[in-house]
Amino acid sequence: QGQMPAQENRPPLNLVFLIDTSGSMNHPDKLPLLRQSLKLMLSKLTAEDQISIVAYAGSAGQVLEPTAATDRRAIMAALNKLDAGGSTAGQEGLQQAYAVAEAMTAEGEVTRVILATDGDFNVGLSDPEALKDFIAEKRDSGTYLSVLGFGRGNLDDATMQALAQNGNGQAAYIDTLAEAQKVLVDQFTGALFPI
Repeated sequence: QGQMPAQENRPPLNLVFLIDTSGSMNHPDKLPLLRQSLKLMLSKLTAEDQISIVAYAGSAGQVLEPTAATDRRAIMAALNKLDAGGSTAGQEGLQQAYAVAEAMTAEGEVTRVILATDGDFNVGLSDPEALKDFIAEKRDSGTYLSVLGFGRGNLDDATMQALAQNGNGQAAYIDTLAEAQKVLVDQFTGALFPI
């Protein structure tokens, strides 16, 4: 068991939510649950922390510029604007999310990309090994990856676990708000800070 940073003296956190908005996310236990889950998580963040949102489906785009985590109105407005539709271009989204994350990082801060998907992750890199190498390389340069799975659709557990492990993060499955509370609030520091 590693040493966990206490909530009050933890380093500032930069979070880039990479959100799958493909058509398969258009289901109550997917995109709407994801919105509610992230809203819960905001309660754990401070003005020192920054959030950015990148969406991917068909094409990728930054939905929210880096924003103080306490600016909940802006964050929720960006989340509420997300619509599910289109096909999945995960690789483009991943590359953009990492680019945003690297631009946000300053000395002594922790930066993490959080991929939220129902697991139908058609990432453009047809070779899973190349994808893992990409994520491991980013981890070594200080940007970590966690994966949150939503909905019971075509969740590819093996891929999610492998990506998260290579990104020095965890893969968690969220199918209810209670599970979101457990993963994103109760286990907050364990889930987000590398030990």
